[in-house]
Amino acid sequence: MAAPADTASSAYAQRYVPRRTHECDAVRLVEKHLEGFVQALGEEGRSLPGFVLEELQGLVRCGDPRHGFLRVACSRCGDEHRVPFSCKGRGFCPSCLGRRMSETSLLWLDHVLPEVPYRQWVLSFEGRLGVRLGYDGKLLDRLCETVAKRLMQSLRRRVKKRHGLSTMKGLCPGVIVVVQRFRSDMGLYVHLHILATDGAYLEDEGRVRFLEVGAPDDREMGKLCKRLHKDLAPFIEDGDDALDVDEAVAACVQLSLAGPGPVAMETSKPELPAHCVTGYGMRLHAATAVDGRDRKRLGRLVKYMMRPPFAQESVTELSDGRVRLVMKKPNRQGATSVVMSPERFLSKLVALVPPPRQHQVRYYGVFAGRHRLRKKIVPRTVEPGVAVQMPLFADVAGLRAFGEGEDEPWEKRPARIGWAKLLARVFAVDVTKCRRCGGRMKVVEAVTDVDRISELLQGARPPPVPSPVGQLRLFE
Repeated sequence: MAAPADTASSAYAQRYVPRRTHECDAVRLVEKHLEGFVQALGEEGRSLPGFVLEELQGLVRCGDPRHGFLRVACSRCGDEHRVPFSCKGRGFCPSCLGRRMSETSLLWLDHVLPEVPYRQWVLSFEGRLGVRLGYDGKLLDRLCETVAKRLMQSLRRRVKKRHGLSTMKGLCPGVIVVVQRFRSDMGLYVHLHILATDGAYLEDEGRVRFLEVGAPDDREMGKLCKRLHKDLAPFIEDGDDALDVDEAVAACVQLSLAGPGPVAMETSKPELPAHCVTGYGMRLHAATAVDGRDRKRLGRLVKYMMRPPFAQESVTELSDGRVRLVMKKPNRQGATSVVMSPERFLSKLVALVPPPRQHQVRYYGVFAGRHRLRKKIVPRTVEPGVAVQMPLFADVAGLRAFGEGEDEPWEKRPARIGWAKLLARVFAVDVTKCRRCGGRMKVVEAVTDVDRISELLQGARPPPVPSPVGQLRLFE
């Protein structure tokens, strides 16, 4: 229980500190119904896990200056900005996942994906497997590893056949697997988006060249599905449809999937699109190909793979209290939106939160961090305005000069892009530059105390500090 002074300060800030100016209906819905939703679960003897509750509460705090912000000021003219904190959610926050989408696209284009052809493979499943994979971490790990292994084997086999090689030894394709947990109506449905090189690298006498293979045929894709089913069938059959997860989360998953669900996959070949096969309880699609030299189109494909479950403007609260979700494209019945209760909407959000320590992006082949060819094929992008220091002498202490053979210096690749650089590259907004005089903006203070927040945002005086307990009065 909080102390009286903390309670008074919190109540004071709730009353006087203004909210964020831009707020989507999804945030208002969560803020309005979360307390009653948690209370209803508690009456049934259930409680949400900490990582789920923290994600829901983080969505409400994301971008809200009442919960803290950074003060940035110009070192020349003193012009000041206030930047609220973000929640850094992994499940459904459209703002944070939108930033991660743009950040991943830029990182891959600059430091991971070379200028070679790529193909997107999409693997989805029938029945309850798509739901079970949401919480069966071991099965999901095995699935991603098996899919990447079999796909790289297929690419090597096809490269050998097309280019007339005598062996597959030395052929190295690259695969990136992205786990998506949602379908068009925000229901829990785990499927894999896979970005693979449309061919393989071959190292010959110290030189690396790329051998393109082109689009697969339906026969080869059918063989790939058969091999995947053979590898995964023992592990899938050993399990059951019961979710190995908290009872409250299982109840939310059941409620979120209630009502009309995905249409069963059609097995009629004439109705299937090009480069798409079904069988063994799975559907494999590989029609999207991109030339790696077209960086803009490749970036759009990466953003599509990393997109959030919903956009801010797609969720609206109706006059009767229900929630309308506008889908990105019509489903197979032709519906363009779905209307649901607030409880079901919150249940869908609960189901979208991935369990802790469950990776949603995985790298295989030449894109793996420790692959021997990775240093030779990834782009070597130099930041604008950054000078590259060249060594003055060669073969000093047994080291070769830059550019001789395979011992070129390897700079560490960045794990993230700074928020300021990301805004400048995606939206052409340079927040580090003063809008008045063009000076440099610097962080002045990280404001997290509730009284300090109230003072800065509203210019109000903090509440009086109560007298210490047991203090003697001087006058009666």
